[in-house]
Amino acid sequence: MSNASIKLAIIIVSYCNVDDVDRCLKSLARSDYDHFEVLICENGGEAAYGRLLAELVGSDRTLQRISDASDTLDQPQKRLASVAKCRFQTRANVVRVGLATENLGYGGGVNAWLEPLLGAPGWGAVLVLNPDTEVDSRGLAELIAKSAEGFGMVGASLVFDDAPNKVINYGLHWSPMTGRVIAVGRNAAVGSAPSVEDLARIDAVSGACVLATRAFVEDVGLMAEDYFLYMEDLDWGRRRGKHRIGFASKAIIRHIGGTTIGSAVTPEKRSHLSIYLSARNGILYARRFAGWRWICHFGVGLLFAARYALKGSLSAGQVAFAGLLDGAKGKTGRPEAGLGPQQPG
Repeated sequence: MSNASIKLAIIIVSYCNVDDVDRCLKSLARSDYDHFEVLICENGGEAAYGRLLAELVGSDRTLQRISDASDTLDQPQKRLASVAKCRFQTRANVVRVGLATENLGYGGGVNAWLEPLLGAPGWGAVLVLNPDTEVDSRGLAELIAKSAEGFGMVGASLVFDDAPNKVINYGLHWSPMTGRVIAVGRNAAVGSAPSVEDLARIDAVSGACVLATRAFVEDVGLMAEDYFLYMEDLDWGRRRGKHRIGFASKAIIRHIGGTTIGSAVTPEKRSHLSIYLSARNGILYARRFAGWRWICHFGVGLLFAARYALKGSLSAGQVAFAGLLDGAKGKTGRPEAGLGPQQPG
């Protein structure tokens, strides 16, 4: 099978961010790779789903509706209450917009489409893409070409919106001693390739833009859902087994909102939801993959919680401490209300 014939399924999880989704779709419409379909999961409820369709679909919009619904993916799924089948105005690629039965979180939103995809024929790879990204016209082709070299998980040159000449990261490295997540290759020049040493350090590709082959998904399984947000990308990479990680340096993906783990913004500006989930999920992940050393990670987390307080944000420190405690208790899933929007941008 040639690279050009590999069908790519692109999954985008939305949460009331229609402008981001529209911008991302417009970038995909300019792609010089033709063999792809887009699957959107709206996590924000019926009203958000209605706004998404109203803004995306119409004679003067990015998409137009398709009346044919003969494919099984055109129908409501296990966790998709409604599916609208569309196509781009400027090209024939199908775009399905699904309404999640509830707020499934990031991993759950991905899996809402990935699970039925596993039973569907034809596709050879899936690209999980943040809605706040713009894909360069050559991006999809470069990702597919790299996967064809024998890589099961492939990353792109994820770049800063305000500094598009700099790479956000080549991938993510998790320290088993401290639990800190390190952005490998941070601020490297766009177009540069990671060194052999850097590639060896990469544990996973950032969930903002990660391609996984069908063989990878069938062997490794779906994304973990119990983190709700943050760490599911590392978890997926950690479970990769025999599948190698590749990096498509010529695939340029602009990320409007920073990295998916929130490290592109200063600690003082992070939302309480982001602080809580980072703290909680860091401990949950460590309990699964670091054995008894998760206790050391808890200690490091306490230092970070104290740093918030020392910088004058006592409430942020308290939120981080609550997250650490809940992680130690094994608490998973969607956090309780009161931490702000249930999915950060």
